[in-house]
Amino acid sequence: MATNMLTVPLRRTEPIELGPAMRSYIENSYDQHPDMFKTDISALDSLRASIVELDLRAQSITTLTKYFTQLTFLSSKFPSTLFTFKWYSTLTYATSAAVQHPDLQFERANVLYNIAALHTLLAADENRTTPTGLKNAAQHFQSAAGCFLFLKESVNPELKLSPPEDLNNHTLDVLINLCLAQAQECFWQKAVVDGLKDKTIAKLAIQVSIFYSKALDATLKTSSIKSDWIHHITCKKHHFEAAAQYRAAADSLASAKYGDEIARIQLALEAVKRALASAKHVSPAVADDLKGLQTKLKSDLARAEKDNDLIYLVMVPSLSTMPPLKGAVTVSAAVPPEIKDTSEALKPGSPYGPPLFIKLVPFAAHQAASIYVDRRDTLINHLIINKIDVLTAQLHEFLTRMGLPGSLQALERPVGLPPSLIAHAAEVRASGGYTALKASIEDVRNLAQMNNSMYVAAAETLEAERKEDDDMRARYGTSGWRRLTSREAAKEQYARLEQFAAALKTASASDETVRATFRENEQVLRLLSEDPSVIEKYVPSGSSAELSPELEKRLEEMRSKMAQVSRLEYARRKFVEQVREKATNDDVTDLVLSESARLEQLDPLGKIDPSMFEKAFTDRLASLYDADKARVEKETEEQSALLVDIELANMDFSAAVARSRGDVSTERERALQSLEAGYYKYQELAEHLSEGRKFYNELSGALAQLQDEVSDFVYSRRVQLRDEESELAARFESINISREQRSESPLPAPRAQGLPAAVLSKGKEGGSGVWNPEMGIQFGKRF
Repeated sequence: MATNMLTVPLRRTEPIELGPAMRSYIENSYDQHPDMFKTDISALDSLRASIVELDLRAQSITTLTKYFTQLTFLSSKFPSTLFTFKWYSTLTYATSAAVQHPDLQFERANVLYNIAALHTLLAADENRTTPTGLKNAAQHFQSAAGCFLFLKESVNPELKLSPPEDLNNHTLDVLINLCLAQAQECFWQKAVVDGLKDKTIAKLAIQVSIFYSKALDATLKTSSIKSDWIHHITCKKHHFEAAAQYRAAADSLASAKYGDEIARIQLALEAVKRALASAKHVSPAVADDLKGLQTKLKSDLARAEKDNDLIYLVMVPSLSTMPPLKGAVTVSAAVPPEIKDTSEALKPGSPYGPPLFIKLVPFAAHQAASIYVDRRDTLINHLIINKIDVLTAQLHEFLTRMGLPGSLQALERPVGLPPSLIAHAAEVRASGGYTALKASIEDVRNLAQMNNSMYVAAAETLEAERKEDDDMRARYGTSGWRRLTSREAAKEQYARLEQFAAALKTASASDETVRATFRENEQVLRLLSEDPSVIEKYVPSGSSAELSPELEKRLEEMRSKMAQVSRLEYARRKFVEQVREKATNDDVTDLVLSESARLEQLDPLGKIDPSMFEKAFTDRLASLYDADKARVEKETEEQSALLVDIELANMDFSAAVARSRGDVSTERERALQSLEAGYYKYQELAEHLSEGRKFYNELSGALAQLQDEVSDFVYSRRVQLRDEESELAARFESINISREQRSESPLPAPRAQGLPAAVLSKGKEGGSGVWNPEMGIQFGKRF
């Protein structure tokens, strides 16, 4: 039926098949065959198809709600980015450009928006001339407000990208308060029909005005509300302010407050005047009601002033001193329970269930497994392997300071190469030697450049979008260009960009340290990569003097200590290999599946979060790796004791050898020591380069994902930019046409969207077309 209340148009979408992407993901990511879920896939595709075209009936809300609850449950089973959804705005002037996001939450947001919009359409379709119709309309408007509120507070925060302008929080604030105003208006109309006291009706009316005022304030923060809506909301705000003051004046008359009555009527007339300023662009029914109210107020003012002048002779208070009217709130944003708690809505016997894909392992379980792997690798690398590497590096640095094992090798084998050095050189050659090391350095350099290029590309794309937005803001001003700034809209992407910048800066410094170490040791690294005969020419021969008994004793002690060092290093290498092998075999799948089953048994429809696996993971890590962490601590203590023993033994050894060692022997010692140190530097560089290659390869994947997100964001922002430019152009054109009409001839004003043709409210006698105060302000009512 005809109505003068605003209705929110449904957003449009295009058909899409979800099945192929779901089958592919199940097949590639789950240990379950997609054919197990063909019925569920078909049911979901049918649900999606059913929401593309909707009829104006209550069953359509059930259809939308069923799809919404299934989407909510589905988000615990599949990644949010598995599907790309396309939706068209219908609230703004520009409705031809689609916004598409690869985000399941974007689909949820649009479906919930349409549930709210459908509630407004059903509310307007109610027969508000009957008590039942008024009650149903009020309930629909409150449900619409509740859906918009839930969208704002619970769904929008989960979006991967910022919502388009007509779905952002400022636009939703307009819609929430508009729906509350229209719901409150239904209660006001019921109070008028029921003949409640003027004081009560005044409180209800002023609260309608307050809600409209809040909606009007919110329109200043969004560019998605059309000018005819703004005129309608403005007119209604002042209209109900006038209606409230009129009822307050009637209450003052009944209370013999004659001066207050006159002041209230005057305030009402001022409000009517403000309302009439916007009346050219609203429904003729509203405009006619206003004129009728104005006529009645003028008549009442004349009568009240005459009575006061002749009979009561009381002072009329100044309008500025009149206390503001207090509202009586009778409505609230009522989130439908099936929207607020989908787990309850999907229980057996519900019209929205049963939940689809209930037998599919939750996506959170896969996320949890990845989290466990990350935690395990962090524990192993930082608390076990890295600590062992640090201990070994400290051991090598200590031995180098002591001149070991060079001093022993020079004395034991004055001619030729020691067997340990021959073995170390062979190990270097087998792993590629100097050439492989240099190639790895170049490899890491290229990977770093590639990652930096990806970072720069993402940063430049965001910067270009920011400049576009700034240009539009400068062109139209902050009052005209009211969408979020680029940094606000892409807050997450900018934050991640800063994190990547810091990571690349740190990595660059580490790379330079590695290259500097390589340059400092380049000569000895080259030499270690040569054949033994070349290395032997580099090492001078020593003297073959006979060793004294004391020196023989000290040499034997040092041999024992160095053998202890060799056994320690060997044991550490085996320990690290064992830990890595244990980690490789540490398959957490069974634990995750059993824990998922336990959680689903506790709450079959509840959403499983990766954090719920925390205790199980902590217990598993402790049982598997606490003993290894304890061994590292023991190694630290044992090494400290060993270093003290070596230092004391080396002091005795150095004192015994000092008297018998010549200059040639000293040169041989230095040469052997530099080669041993070069071997350890080779190992260190090879490890650092391997870590660098792994770091950049992993970072490139994360940067590629960021580039995709930035591209999606910029695409949606540019679509939004075109829409808003079109909307502003349409708004300016409307203003220009309005000016031309005022300057030429008084043509009929355009009707507000969704408002009926003129319907005059008639008095009890009918036919006059003049507003009757006994009936209240009758919006769109037929007799």
